[in-house]
Amino acid sequence: MNNSHNRDETKLRNDLHELENGTSSQDLFRLAQARNNALAQSGQSKKRFLWPALGTSLASVALIAVLINPADQIKPAGDISITEIQADEPLLDLYEDLDFYDWLASAET
Repeated sequence: MNNSHNRDETKLRNDLHELENGTSSQDLFRLAQARNNALAQSGQSKKRFLWPALGTSLASVALIAVLINPADQIKPAGDISITEIQADEPLLDLYEDLDFYDWLASAET
C-alpha cells in the first residue's frame, strides 16, 4: 500500500509541475491577484463578525449587572406606615380585622 501511495504522490507532483510550466505568465498573474483578493476579503468578514459579537457581549454584561443588583435600583422613599397610604376603605378594614380572620380560620380547623 505504501508503494502505491508513493506512486500516486509522484504522479500528482509531476502533473502539477507540468501544469505550472505550461501556464502563461498572464494566467499566473491573474491567479495571484485572485488569491490576494480572496485573502483580503476573508479579513473583512472577521471584522464584520466582531462588532455584533462585541455588542451582544456588552449587552449581556449590562443585563447581568441589572439582574444581580435589583435592590439598588428600587429605593423606598422612607418609612411609610399603612395609615399614611391612601387606599380603599374596605381594604383598610381587612387589615384592621386581620386578627379576627386569623381566629376564624383557626376555629374552622
